[in-house]
Amino acid sequence: MELQEVINGSGRDAVAVREFFNGWSLYRRIVDNDYLYHRSVREVFSRWLDDFGRPFSFLDLGCGDADFSAGILMGRPLQSYTGIDISPVALDLARQNTALLGVSCNLIAGDFMMSLGCLGGTYDIIYIGLSLHHLQRREKEFFFRELSRKLAPGGVLLIFDPVLTPGESRESYMGRWVDHAQWAWRALTVEEVTGAVEHVTTSDYPEEITTLNRMAVSTGMYPADVLFMDPTDFYALMAFRGA
Repeated sequence: MELQEVINGSGRDAVAVREFFNGWSLYRRIVDNDYLYHRSVREVFSRWLDDFGRPFSFLDLGCGDADFSAGILMGRPLQSYTGIDISPVALDLARQNTALLGVSCNLIAGDFMMSLGCLGGTYDIIYIGLSLHHLQRREKEFFFRELSRKLAPGGVLLIFDPVLTPGESRESYMGRWVDHAQWAWRALTVEEVTGAVEHVTTSDYPEEITTLNRMAVSTGMYPADVLFMDPTDFYALMAFRGA
């Protein structure tokens, strides 16, 4: 099945996703207040990289402003960095945040699903942070196949994403997420929370970890090592090792 056929059949609104993230100041406020658990994920990810054991190339899909990844990668045996994001606003900031990494940095503006197949070579670590859930299931299945082709021997795919609890529906997840955001995101205005809720409830399609495992195994990868699960069971950091 061709990529464009998969995208056309998904109904995904990439324009709406881009417009939300072009309003980058709101997303930064959400991250800076740790409402998406970036601090805990950063600590776990850093410890995991300590144990990786060799120099590595790094592909950052949905890299945003690259502040999260650059902070983790600084001072590590990084050989090259490639970031892809749909938001030109975020990529302008990413150029500043990756400038001090001291390695070749390639930043690409575009839909990472569309752009992945155009990349040459393979990568030791592929990271997708809070972006996979913008794809619907048919797209994710296609995307996992493409990801497996881009992993170098011994490479690892790391995904930080919202996940459904076992047996949970998307509607149930959205209900409890909205309740949580409206109650806990006190540093944001009512209008800002409303904007975030509109984005999540119209653009996010989380999966159970078992579903992601099935997709990974079908391409030759191993089931996920779950490195982190937040206390509210909204988000997980998962590591899928290549064959």
